[in-house]
Amino acid sequence: MKKAVLYVCAGRSFFRSAPGRKIGEVVRCWGDAGHDVHHLCGGDILPEGQTSGGAKAPHLYGAQKTYTRWYRRVPGADPLVHSLSEWRDIRHDRQMRTHLRKKYSWHPVRLVWERSSRLHDAGMRFARQIRVPYVLEWKDHLVDYDRSLFRGRALKLEVRKNAEADFIVVESGVLKDGLAREGVDPGKIIVAHNAVDVTQFSRAEAARARVRAELGISDDAVLAGYLGSFAFYHDAPRLVRAAALIAGRQGKRPVKVLMVGAGKEYSQSRALADQLGVLDDTLLMLPGVPKDQVPELLSALKIAVLPGSTDIICPIKVQEYMASELPTVAPDYACNREVLEDGVTGSLFKPKDEADLAAKIIELAGDPAGRMSIGKQAREVVAKCFTWQATWVRALDEILAASGS
Repeated sequence: MKKAVLYVCAGRSFFRSAPGRKIGEVVRCWGDAGHDVHHLCGGDILPEGQTSGGAKAPHLYGAQKTYTRWYRRVPGADPLVHSLSEWRDIRHDRQMRTHLRKKYSWHPVRLVWERSSRLHDAGMRFARQIRVPYVLEWKDHLVDYDRSLFRGRALKLEVRKNAEADFIVVESGVLKDGLAREGVDPGKIIVAHNAVDVTQFSRAEAARARVRAELGISDDAVLAGYLGSFAFYHDAPRLVRAAALIAGRQGKRPVKVLMVGAGKEYSQSRALADQLGVLDDTLLMLPGVPKDQVPELLSALKIAVLPGSTDIICPIKVQEYMASELPTVAPDYACNREVLEDGVTGSLFKPKDEADLAAKIIELAGDPAGRMSIGKQAREVVAKCFTWQATWVRALDEILAASGS
């Protein structure tokens, strides 16, 4: 029997039926490369009655789960809420350990690759039990709150996993450098940037014309757009304010802005657009769409926009923008510079500065030849450097070779 790569996404919110774009692509690319991948998700092992209904919902591009339950809005309740969530994680990790032992103790496994999850170490424990390499897919520090019953335990476990993992995979050089400064051996840290299947994205003239007609966008208008979640770190209100500045500085070619997605700041952004008088005029807003509709929407754009991001990871949507031959306007963070070259494959603006964001969009809108050149170079770079084969398959192959698995 062929030895398996056991990919554990232990968090309670993960389901194989709805893995999300990133996880789904990772599992697919490893399988396409000839690896026997067993994907195990935490939500799938929950007892009957604890399963989240979100697993059955269609995956919407840009959708984001928000915490809207009444008790999360009670003043002073955060420590209790965090403690309850932590206890559920601890209990769930015990269930995961039992499941791994029952299902895989006698199955030939090459290595255990575990996506980081708060208060979960079942994957590491199982890897040690069956004596195979343990790979930690590290996203960021998982405890971003001050008070809770199990906070100290969660912090200690995170440090222990970082120290004991045979390999750690991160999505940027910024993350690698940060871990190294914390004392983690940089020799075991591998960078695997986000990636894209370039065959799924291309400039389709028929789709461009149809989408723009449906949106009521004239052929002479330059359409700049953002597709993604309305999470706080994507700073959607910043693009709304930039749209208001663009509305007051229209040139010979009108510039329109399209925002597509869902999440916590969607309502806030829409209300702000209405207040600034740009909604349904300079700015169009649409709810999240199924991911298979994304390439068609991107075909209708002339400029792609990332209004905000964390300063540690360049999000996957940037690679999708690049594959669509779009010049991307993104915040000037070191992690984004690992993917985009300013003036060559994208345009970087001063973070949290709507005036500079608007200026970069207007500059590209007035330079058709420059837009085309940047877009073509962006697709060439992404097709060479940021495919799943060039990033996540390479990382897995490197780990297997180094460990002799």
